[in-house]
Amino acid sequence: MKTKNLLITGIFAGLLLSCKEAEPPIPVLPVPTPEQIEWQKMENYAFVHFGLNTFNDLEWGYGNTPAGTFNPTDLDCEQWVRIIKAAGLKGVILTAKHHDGFCLWPTQTTEYNISHSPYKEGKGDMVRELSDACKKHGLKFGLYLSPWDRNNTEYGREGYQKTYHAQINELISNYGPLFEFWFDGANGGNGWYGGANETRSIDPKSYYGYESAREMIKAKHPGAMIFGGTAPDIRWIGNESGWAGETNWSPYSIEKEVHYRQNQWGMKDGEKWLPGECDVSIRPGWFYHHREDHQVRTVPNLVDLYYRSVGHNANFLLNFPVALSGQIHPVDSARAVDWYHTIQMELKENLLASIKPKASETRGGSYKAANVTDGSWDSYWATPDGVTSGSLTFPLPAGTSLNRVMIQEYIPLGQRVCAFTLEVEKEGKWTPVETSDTLSTVGYKRIVRFKTTPADALRIQFTEAKGPLCINNVEAFLAPPLLEQPRIARNAKNEVRIGVESEGADIYYTVDGTEPTPGSAQYKAPFTLDKKGTVKAITYDAQSGKSGPIAIRHFDLPAADYKVVSPIDERTNLMFDGNGYSTYYLPEGQNEITVELAAPHTISGFVYTPNQGRDSQGHISNYQLLVDGKVVASGEFSNIKHNPIEQEIRFAPVKGQKFVFKATRTVDNVKQVGIAEFSVITED
Repeated sequence: MKTKNLLITGIFAGLLLSCKEAEPPIPVLPVPTPEQIEWQKMENYAFVHFGLNTFNDLEWGYGNTPAGTFNPTDLDCEQWVRIIKAAGLKGVILTAKHHDGFCLWPTQTTEYNISHSPYKEGKGDMVRELSDACKKHGLKFGLYLSPWDRNNTEYGREGYQKTYHAQINELISNYGPLFEFWFDGANGGNGWYGGANETRSIDPKSYYGYESAREMIKAKHPGAMIFGGTAPDIRWIGNESGWAGETNWSPYSIEKEVHYRQNQWGMKDGEKWLPGECDVSIRPGWFYHHREDHQVRTVPNLVDLYYRSVGHNANFLLNFPVALSGQIHPVDSARAVDWYHTIQMELKENLLASIKPKASETRGGSYKAANVTDGSWDSYWATPDGVTSGSLTFPLPAGTSLNRVMIQEYIPLGQRVCAFTLEVEKEGKWTPVETSDTLSTVGYKRIVRFKTTPADALRIQFTEAKGPLCINNVEAFLAPPLLEQPRIARNAKNEVRIGVESEGADIYYTVDGTEPTPGSAQYKAPFTLDKKGTVKAITYDAQSGKSGPIAIRHFDLPAADYKVVSPIDERTNLMFDGNGYSTYYLPEGQNEITVELAAPHTISGFVYTPNQGRDSQGHISNYQLLVDGKVVASGEFSNIKHNPIEQEIRFAPVKGQKFVFKATRTVDNVKQVGIAEFSVITED
């Protein structure tokens, strides 16, 4: 009997010890609120910019354009929502009022609103239309309300705060529910201000009353994330390019900020949980401009931004500049949907599903290593107190290859991982994966891309953390190669570069006019082409045996064959450097360049490229070309204002060595002429 009692006592003692060992780790502060967690789980959502700026071809309206200018011919908010949903985005944030002060709802605070426009004979309400469309199609709805108002007479004075808060109250009372409310950071400056036409400066930290505005919003929409202002729930990522740093901490301290670019990386010792949001437009501008129809982001670029935002512990906010008609442009919509399908294909099959990993050690109880592959977000592997490093090893079936690894921390207990490594085992040997990423933070989600690698096992070594490890999900994938068309360019040094935005595929090329194949030269570094020639290139995936579309680039005379006689300026070489974004601007008052070729040639045309940069000026609209003093071509670059792409002009062949390219008119009669690239087409 005594032995039996001792046995029972031992069992109970073991159970008590097990319960003690199974206690969850103490949170590493700061930690997110439940609302912040739900927001981060959205991962991707949309921005929509549409308003008076759209109809005035502006990015920042001055506030002096009549409300009657707003007149979409075929506005369809449901079209926006259908496209946004088809692109896998979970919500929409509408610019209800931009800096020009024009309101897209019939507000009682100003006459500068949609009710004073021709749209629906003054009975329209775009905020209502989009809110209803989101409810109908199951998307979340958010609002952007610019604090700056370049139309309002009282802006910069005490009375404007009442107007601004009244606008907030109208929006939070009549529309919703809201998942996010945006305060932009652009504040104060020149504006119309009711006809004053002056500059007004304010202190944004105190002027707008952000703290009381937050209370108003939270009282009616407790789950809404506040962006901007002095009391935010989330933070701007520090750029408008759509990416977060490879090291990205959700903790942040606004008071410790020295430079806004610190937002790109967060702060390891930040005192408040402020996860990052990466905003970017699918075009160069935030509002629609016809001239940017050829500059919609490519699928590979959008894919790359996904991995550098969501894959870097941040949310991705993709902007759609709605076109003049009131609908999302078909190129933008097709590009966004293709992007979503590409991501779905890349992350389709989790190679670690149901695999039980081995851990260096565990906390015990319910915090076992198998939790990272059980598909449950709320279960996690944890190490004992005081253990801030450890490893997970995943055995893989024979013949497995992989090129993506996703890791997630259980962020309700804080962000912990400071550094980790990835290794694969092949034939009994462990080697690091080949990646250019800095393997540091994890947070809500970290996705690491690397070269396709065969592996018998995968090992993740967490080498440093701010407390016991808490990992709730690990996945691995073999993403198919994104076989895009390569970009081919030659610079002023006659170096040819061939590039792609995606990873994982090899590039092969030819310079003799033949079709490139995997048997052609493989591109590994820039090569010299100091004469006329044609470069063709393809991307190729050895595993699937598939090739991408062929890229073809014809190069005429090399840069060294061009000598600019006038004007005398060392910057004229920018016209021959193969970069459409670097531009030579002629001295003000001059409108022509004189160039002498190294030898006489039979010339049959020329190519002019205007500056490809956002909101660039100085585009040539009318031209004249003289060869050895004789006019051989003159005319207009049709629609170059709205479509500033490369312009190729052909004419009857003429023999010559010296030519003059003259701008007889520029777009909007701008005084300085800009030439990003220029070359002649020769027949010999």
